[in-house]
Amino acid sequence: MKIKYSTRIVIIFSKVVIKIPVCKKGFLQGYNEQKIWNKYKGIINLAELKWMYCGVVCQKRYNTITAIPETVVHSIKGIIPEFNFDNCDFHNAENWGIHNDQYVLLDYGNNPYIASLY
Repeated sequence: MKIKYSTRIVIIFSKVVIKIPVCKKGFLQGYNEQKIWNKYKGIINLAELKWMYCGVVCQKRYNTITAIPETVVHSIKGIIPEFNFDNCDFHNAENWGIHNDQYVLLDYGNNPYIASLY
């Protein structure tokens, strides 16, 4: 088990990750991840959302990567208009994983309002 911390405490187990909000921004990210998952789950490679309850998120765990190609970032921003904003942090490889040679977006709870809360 591994633990990371930012706006959410992320507990990483062997098969799933649990994201627990520690502030308003983390809480809103959880709700936004559920909204984005429900809308785009069959269209783009998003980390599988197992459940969300009161802002706490459980997702499938994926292998990590060290770099994300710019073309992948531009592609997802083109497909999902909610992600097409300047302060979007999709260039950070920690927000991505890989599964069957496909990049998977792990952290997709951001939007312009949530990003402005930094």
